[in-house]
Amino acid sequence: MNIVTLEMLKKWRRDLHANPELSMEEFETKEYIKNILLKNSIEYKEVLATGLIVSFKSNEENKKEDTIIFRADIDALPIHEENKIEFRSKNDGIMHACGHDGHTAMLIGAVLETKNYYENNKVRFNTMFVFQPAEETIGGAGLLVTDYKDYFSKYNILASYALHLNPDYPENIIISKEKEIMASATEFRVDIKGKSAHVGLKYTGIDALNVASIFYQELLKLNTLNLKARDTNIIHVGKMWGGNALNIVAQSANLEGTIRTYKTSNYNTIKENILSIAEGLEKITNTKISVDFGEGYDAVFNNKEEYEIIKKVCKAENIEYKELPEAYLYGEDFSAFTKISTINYSFLGIRNEEKSYVSGLHTPTFNFDENILETGVKYYMGILKYYNK
Repeated sequence: MNIVTLEMLKKWRRDLHANPELSMEEFETKEYIKNILLKNSIEYKEVLATGLIVSFKSNEENKKEDTIIFRADIDALPIHEENKIEFRSKNDGIMHACGHDGHTAMLIGAVLETKNYYENNKVRFNTMFVFQPAEETIGGAGLLVTDYKDYFSKYNILASYALHLNPDYPENIIISKEKEIMASATEFRVDIKGKSAHVGLKYTGIDALNVASIFYQELLKLNTLNLKARDTNIIHVGKMWGGNALNIVAQSANLEGTIRTYKTSNYNTIKENILSIAEGLEKITNTKISVDFGEGYDAVFNNKEEYEIIKKVCKAENIEYKELPEAYLYGEDFSAFTKISTINYSFLGIRNEEKSYVSGLHTPTFNFDENILETGVKYYMGILKYYNK
C-alpha cells in the first residue's frame, strides 16, 4: 500500500465497530465514510437513504465505459456484544458481528489507494466502489440495482467483486470457488387463526397452537419426502409462538423461518409444498392459515472468468489462496449484482486460535486481528491492476 497505513485501517474499523447501525439506519456510518472521502477530495454519489458510490473515470480511451465494481456491506446486527475491548459497541443491542466494519474499512482503504493509482498511472477502465446498506435484512443490493438501474446502465460493467471475512479459515487466506458459493435465502411467515375458548370447554375452541405444532412437524418432512437426497436444502423454523394464557385455547399461532437452497426448482418445490400443507391443515382443522414468503436472495454463483482472475491475482500479489470445498448455506444479497454484471464473491480468512479469534459469524464474541485488513486492500488493488495491466 502506498497511501493507506495499517493504523488508518485500524482506526476506521474501530470507529465503525464502536458505532454500529442496523439496516437502513446507517446514517452516521454514511456520514463517517463521507467525511473521509471529503478530506481526501474524493467525490461520491449518495444512493438509497444510507449508501454511497465512489467512481473513478479512466484516463485513457474508454468509449464503452468499461467498469469494474467493488462492494462492501455497511450494516450491523441486532446482537448484544460480549467482547471486552476498548472499542466495544456503544449502541447496546447492536453489533458488527458479521465483519461489515472490516469490509467497510477495507473498501475505504481501496478507494484511497485507487485515487492515488489513477493519479499516477494510465488507466483503461473505470472503477466503482459501492458502500451498500441493508445486506442483513431487506436486501439492499437488490434495491440498489433496481432503483438505480438507469445509473448503472450508463456503464459497461465487466464484473462485480465482494469480499467477506471468514472465521473458518486462517488469517490472510483468500477462499473461493467456482459456481455456487452461497445459498438463496427466503424468509417465510405462517399465521394461523383458530378459535378461543375456556380450557374447561376446550372442545368448543380450535387450538391454533396444536395446528402450529403439526405444521412444524410437516415442514421437517419436506426434505426427505419431496426433494433429492443429494441436494442441499434447509427449511428452518426459528420462531414459533401463540396463545394468550395457560387456561385459554389459543386463538392464534405463528411460525417464522427461512428456506436455503441452491436450485430454483428446489425452492419452487418447497414453496408449493408449504402452501399445500397450509391448505390441507385448513380443511382438517377449520383454521385459517396464511403463508407469506419474502422476496429473499438468490443463490450466489461465481462466474468462471472472474473466478480464474482472482486466483491469478492472489498468485501475483503473493496472497495465499484456498479452494472452498463446498458452498455455504448462508444467505447473501450480493447475488443481485448479477443483474448488472458477472460476479465473484470470495472470503478472507481471519481465524487465529492463539489470539482466540475463533468465534463464528453472527455471534456476540465475533472479532478479528485488524492486520488482515491490509490483505483485503492488497487483494482489491491486485484486481484493479490486473484489469489495467
